[in-house]
Amino acid sequence: MADLIGGLEAWSVAEFLRRSVWAYPLVNWLHIIAIGFLITSAILMDLRILGLGRGIDASVVVRHLRPVAAIALVVAIAAGFLLFAVKAGDYARNPVFLTKMGLLALAILNAALFTSFRAHRDRHSAGARAMAAFSILLWLSVALAGRLIAYVE
Repeated sequence: MADLIGGLEAWSVAEFLRRSVWAYPLVNWLHIIAIGFLITSAILMDLRILGLGRGIDASVVVRHLRPVAAIALVVAIAAGFLLFAVKAGDYARNPVFLTKMGLLALAILNAALFTSFRAHRDRHSAGARAMAAFSILLWLSVALAGRLIAYVE
């Protein structure tokens, strides 16, 4: 594992990000913007499942916001990987970063289960509402953990 971490930190892209005045802040900005789109899209879908905005069909909300969330997730992960590579050793030892990664995995798993689960077809079931509420909690926790990384070593 140490070889992989060391290799990431020695990667030419990570070196470039460390040396550039603009590259790292731009990748960080992209990561934050993508997270904003992802969390906003996810929470809006979840709130609709929980009953907010009953005048709009839930399938319409999900059909329009799911692609936004999916693209934002891919961009956030790609940018996050680049940010990780810059200080991979520090992040790999940071308990808050590791917590964020666990929460992110749970949030993605919850979304995948919701999509494939019967709750996807029956958005009014107690199971669907529980998954939506759990989703909101997970995505907000991912964002909080991400913000706290800078304060824990």
